[in-house]
Amino acid sequence: MVAKTSELLKQFSPVRILLPVVLGLGIVGYTLYGEWVKSGLPMGEVLDRFAWTSRSVFWIALALLMMMLRDFGYMWQLRILTDRKLEWRTCLEIILLWDFFAAVSPSMVGGAAVAVFMLVKEQISIGRSTAIVFTTVFLDQVFYTSLPFFASLFVPQADIFAPLHYIRSELLGTSMMVGFWVAWGGLVVYLILLIAALFVAPHWINWWLTRLLMLRMFRFWRSRGLHMVNDLLTASRDLRDRKSIFWFQVWVATSLAWIGRYLVLNCVLAAFSPVPMTLFDHLLAIGRQAVLWIVMVLSPTPGSAGVAELGFSWLFGDFAPAGVALGLAILWRLISYYPYLIIGVPVMTRWVKRVYGSDVRQPRIGID
Repeated sequence: MVAKTSELLKQFSPVRILLPVVLGLGIVGYTLYGEWVKSGLPMGEVLDRFAWTSRSVFWIALALLMMMLRDFGYMWQLRILTDRKLEWRTCLEIILLWDFFAAVSPSMVGGAAVAVFMLVKEQISIGRSTAIVFTTVFLDQVFYTSLPFFASLFVPQADIFAPLHYIRSELLGTSMMVGFWVAWGGLVVYLILLIAALFVAPHWINWWLTRLLMLRMFRFWRSRGLHMVNDLLTASRDLRDRKSIFWFQVWVATSLAWIGRYLVLNCVLAAFSPVPMTLFDHLLAIGRQAVLWIVMVLSPTPGSAGVAELGFSWLFGDFAPAGVALGLAILWRLISYYPYLIIGVPVMTRWVKRVYGSDVRQPRIGID
């Protein structure tokens, strides 16, 4: 997971940042235009359906507060994982940059390598930095895989998955339901592997994966894969002796972050719902959102751009006024996704200047 400093610094190149941003925005614009043309409604009529009332303003303000709760949860999580060696402001910078690079990368890639790099530059050891990133990945996978079934305890699964039965995915050539189960199954396998590698049998998993990567068919992924295997073993040594109070605090912080993440979408729906949403409606929205997040994992676009918006319009069309579901999807992303693209660049510039000084061409951090 930890590469040479010179290689990681290339990820800060403006070209590498702007290209996926432009690509993602282009996909969103094309999708929005296609849905508008398909609806056959004049643009003025579509805009008139966004009735900004005191209720909508309240819920949108609450959505912004939920985003703040999300970021606070991840900041608190990072403070705990670093044994409170990082100040709150430093944690905020790292979280914003982590989200920024996740926003300009496909969902399956994320910003893990950059996160390790930034933590090392903040004087956190490589072993501790690796353990921190794997812990956040592990906890996120737990939420990804468990939330659909947790929601089904309160809402019938038939209601949660109903919209997926009528959607065809050109990308997969089959129904989005199959896409969901493929993504969910892959996440479960990954979660089981993480549990085994970090807590149950780290040395056995290390030996098995090393032998597997030595096969000829994996030669193209061998170098990076061996780095990942060794990082897992390093992280395991750091995490296995942690006390219960540590895991309780980390779990609470992670739960706050995910509660904030999920309730942003609920607030957007409540802001423009034709009728006030009931508790059942909110639970149903959470269940469907759990499905949406898993489907987004399959997206090859930066930050799931296009897939997230279109998936929103499919899954939550019955919550929105006729013809405005995709517009609400854009509003949801304007609150939860695009701010990181805008904030990320100045925060990145400030962070690079702080850790490198005026000359960022001095990329030595002792890990080459």
